[in-house]
Amino acid sequence: MVSNWKSFTLSRVALWFIASLIISFVFFQKFWASLGTMLSLDWIFGQYHASSWGVLGLCGIWLWLKRKEVWRGMSLRPSLVFFVPLGLILVVGAILLPSSQDFLIFQVLLASLGVFIIVFGKAAKIPSILLGIYGFAISFPLIIERFAQLPYSMSAIKPLMWILTSLGYSVESQGYWLYLISSSGEPISVAITASCAGPATMGVFLAIFALMMLDIPLPPRKAAWLFLFGVVGTWFQSFVRLVILMLVGYYWGEDAMWTAHFWTIYILFPLWYLFFAYIYFRQADSLPRIRREVSIQMEQAFKA
Repeated sequence: MVSNWKSFTLSRVALWFIASLIISFVFFQKFWASLGTMLSLDWIFGQYHASSWGVLGLCGIWLWLKRKEVWRGMSLRPSLVFFVPLGLILVVGAILLPSSQDFLIFQVLLASLGVFIIVFGKAAKIPSILLGIYGFAISFPLIIERFAQLPYSMSAIKPLMWILTSLGYSVESQGYWLYLISSSGEPISVAITASCAGPATMGVFLAIFALMMLDIPLPPRKAAWLFLFGVVGTWFQSFVRLVILMLVGYYWGEDAMWTAHFWTIYILFPLWYLFFAYIYFRQADSLPRIRREVSIQMEQAFKA
């Protein structure tokens, strides 16, 4: 009986896979045409899409770690009355989303999730959460550029001007533009838009923090303080990157500045997040000890 039900579940997996593949071939031809480009190193690193691939990879790893829980849910019979309409809404929504290269992968995954919900019902809980985290991570920079371009840029430009002028460097600003004369007399003009101020790395931080909270949740107050610390730290590492770029431009010229612009993002953020993760896990390790102490205190109070 168990073997027959397992075979039936595997048959539904095959049905989900084939249906998702057919939908993607019919409605998302641009995805398949662009897949080779999106997987190329020039597109990933040259166009700064490593962050979105990184978040997607982390979500995939977390899904693999939770595979047993998902499989148990897949063994249940879904409610056709509730899950079929919900799944169809997601499939139609994925098809009707504007065809932007930044969202091609998300569209295909959203349509596949819709089919998964139709076939497996409640088992889609974890995949839905992970897709939501991935969707937020890739949407956050675009939301900032669309609705908060100027304030997000100014949050970096104003303190950057203060730091540079305080250190004695001759630099002027006009809107998004900073004008600097290098040590060799070369004029350098730099536009610091919202994307330069680090919304992509902020989106990655928010996504990874959500994954960490799902895996090792902290008490609300402790989580709130760590979240605030992480947001400030993520902004600060982006700000430090801008300071480094301007100093490189001043001492070694514009070409060196753009070379540093390409690589610093892949050095500073991983170092910062390793430090943050260390603090997070130290806080998580202290939870069993705190719980034991609270339990002992409650027991002593009860006996008294």
